[in-house]
Amino acid sequence: MDADTLNGMLKGFIDLAFEHEGRFYVLDWKSNYLGSDDSAYTADALRNAMLEKRYDLQAALYLLALHRLLKARLPDYDPNQHLGGSMTVFLRGSRTAARGVHAVLAPVALIEALDDLFAGTAADTEAAHKEVEV
Repeated sequence: MDADTLNGMLKGFIDLAFEHEGRFYVLDWKSNYLGSDDSAYTADALRNAMLEKRYDLQAALYLLALHRLLKARLPDYDPNQHLGGSMTVFLRGSRTAARGVHAVLAPVALIEALDDLFAGTAADTEAAHKEVEV
């Protein structure tokens, strides 16, 4: 990954954080052009775009920020109960069956491992990596 790619992720903003039925989510709008017709915005195409542009990492960082906010402000916060996930909305795919939405449930083990890592409390980084490997 080149420095410019990582730089952009670290300068990003959560477009929307919201609560639905007691669970909290982050949403990110994308205007990427993936192709000239609806077939360019299938679930597989959105997943590939997520990986190619490393929006999966961006979503994980946004979920980490939401996790930390909820942990600080929500009484009795439990990430397994309250942390819903991320939605990346490819606006140009809004007329497709999936409405251009790539939704992912919160990978709680990964978010907690990242939280520990950034807090400097990760006991065994290798064990944490194995637990959250996809």
